[in-house]
Amino acid sequence: MNFNTLKKFSLVSILVVFLTTGIVLAEEALYCGDTIHSPENGEECDDGNFINRDGCSAYCQLEDMTPPEVASVSIPDGTDEVSNLTAQLIITFSEAIDKNTINNYNITFRQYNKPFEIEYELAEDNKTLTINFIDELIGEKDYSLIIEHVKDIVGNMQEGRFVSTFYTGKHIDIKPPNVVAKPAGGHYHVGQAVTIKAYDGEYTFSDEYLDEGAKIYYTMDGTMPSEYGKQYSVPLSIRNNTTLKHFGKDTAGNKSEIKTENYTFSCPESPNTKSVTDYPECRVEECNYGFILLSNVCVISLSGTDEDDYKINAVTAPLFGSDTPMTISTKPALYITPKHEGIIPRPIHFVDLNGGTVIDLERDTLITHPDGTPFTGYIRPPDNLYTKSFPINFGYSFKSIFHLEPAEGGELIFNPSIKITVPFTDRYNENDPITLFTFDPLAEEYYPIDPTLYAVNETGDAVTIISDKTGTFFVAQPGLNYNAIVFKDTVNHWAKNYIEQLYRWDMVKGRAKGIFAPDDILTRAEFTKIALNAIGEEVNPFEELYDAPFHDVPLYAWYAPYIERAKQLGLIKGYPDGSFKPDSPINRVEAVKMLMSAFNFDLNTVGQRTDNFQDILTWEWYFPSLNFALHHRLIDGIRLPNGTIQYDTFGPGRNIKRGEMAKLAVKTIELKNGSEN
Repeated sequence: MNFNTLKKFSLVSILVVFLTTGIVLAEEALYCGDTIHSPENGEECDDGNFINRDGCSAYCQLEDMTPPEVASVSIPDGTDEVSNLTAQLIITFSEAIDKNTINNYNITFRQYNKPFEIEYELAEDNKTLTINFIDELIGEKDYSLIIEHVKDIVGNMQEGRFVSTFYTGKHIDIKPPNVVAKPAGGHYHVGQAVTIKAYDGEYTFSDEYLDEGAKIYYTMDGTMPSEYGKQYSVPLSIRNNTTLKHFGKDTAGNKSEIKTENYTFSCPESPNTKSVTDYPECRVEECNYGFILLSNVCVISLSGTDEDDYKINAVTAPLFGSDTPMTISTKPALYITPKHEGIIPRPIHFVDLNGGTVIDLERDTLITHPDGTPFTGYIRPPDNLYTKSFPINFGYSFKSIFHLEPAEGGELIFNPSIKITVPFTDRYNENDPITLFTFDPLAEEYYPIDPTLYAVNETGDAVTIISDKTGTFFVAQPGLNYNAIVFKDTVNHWAKNYIEQLYRWDMVKGRAKGIFAPDDILTRAEFTKIALNAIGEEVNPFEELYDAPFHDVPLYAWYAPYIERAKQLGLIKGYPDGSFKPDSPINRVEAVKMLMSAFNFDLNTVGQRTDNFQDILTWEWYFPSLNFALHHRLIDGIRLPNGTIQYDTFGPGRNIKRGEMAKLAVKTIELKNGSEN
């Protein structure tokens, strides 16, 4: 008998044994199937793959091996004109699903490529899932539902990815405008110019969120406003106790609730004051004993104020002629009386023991105003100034900066010229020559002084300057070689130094080779990159993003990584519709706000405003940042085409120019570096 024959014989033998002993085996170990009935209900179990293998029971049934599927969605795939008021989607699955797989990884909802926040609600049957939208849908936009990796209750996973899309129709507006009065009602000591604006939603810090077309109605006598009453158009001048009521109505007919603002007024508390006229005049009439009235304020005495100390302690210039110099070394000022008629009949050697500067006037020096009229008043020692208060001069480093002017301000002319001796700082390098500049603050330009008009003294610790007028003087020595022209269109531009500094810091590039375009506007995306560079935030420009930070920021755009990082840092928030508008211009106050936020300055370190800009409102969202920037001279008013600065107009809503940006960025970085040193 060969092997195959033996094999067949063995199989047949085994089969016979199983057939003859099948009942016994079944009794010993019951298995579902093979016509064996359940001992509980007598039901015959079908053959197949079973869940319960320890004997027939009520759970004897076929094991589920079929993956779950999406049976239906309440908004079918490809539907157009879906209302933006739609609040939810209802999804039906082919079978009960595992609730643990219902999460924001397996089920997502997107507007274009931006995730849209949702909440999940699974019914008791574990087959019906309701998705509730957290925010209102936007009109005329694409939305997508994506479902993947969902499992049924026995662990079968969904095959592939389910995607269903729809498109919203024209926006249906059912929200009333958010109408806000600024400043809000309260107690004030001076009259208020109250603006009333209607906004879309809660974003009330920028006019970019205005509800365009909304009309505002108001009353100022406490009565209820109506659409047939006064309509707001210009700021309201409120100077007396007033009850302001207002509401808004948008172009869709939605009305806001009537709001009430109560304004009350009284005279401010004036220390050391005996009597004050009634509001609104609030004029101090009489001070308490021991105090005198000065500029509507009661002060202890003229000698008690810092402003007048130098007047009390000044030395009067001699009235009689002499060739012997008069040395002044312990007095804070030199007083020229009207009797002098501008002429000093005796040499003066005026030493400032604190600052170390010396002023020498020859006998019979004539001191006049620029118009030729004789000077009467006080001359004080020069004030020492600091580099951070002035633009950078790339060819030189400043060793001393000082400012000489009469105590009351203005310019003086000397004939013959005076000599000013200024000590060097410790950074003076005796091997390098000295160069002197004067400075024009309006043009922000440095002008070199004739080298024959200054010289270093024999001991090498001071420089003596011959000058025929007062002004600001810069004692400098050669710095790094910055003489090469970087951008040919900035050679004569007021912002040249700032632009080239940013270029050498590798923070900006030109618009083209050799072209910077200093008077072009900046986009929001461009300034975002500059703000990040300014604070030293490193961003990989080739970083691959999976989700766009805003729906109008394409993943492939050069600025996408910068906007993503700025959003993570909280420097930008975008608009209520989920956009950022990267290619739109950025205005002056937006740029200031972003940069002050980027450097995390303590805006409370500056007090009341000191500027004279008529178009800056203290209650606007930008004011704390702008007040800080103006206090530290980080930005100026509007510049005319010739570079002249306007000191009464700032232009908060004007688009910032690239040259203006350069100054703002450089001065801000200098301020930050100075505060950390």
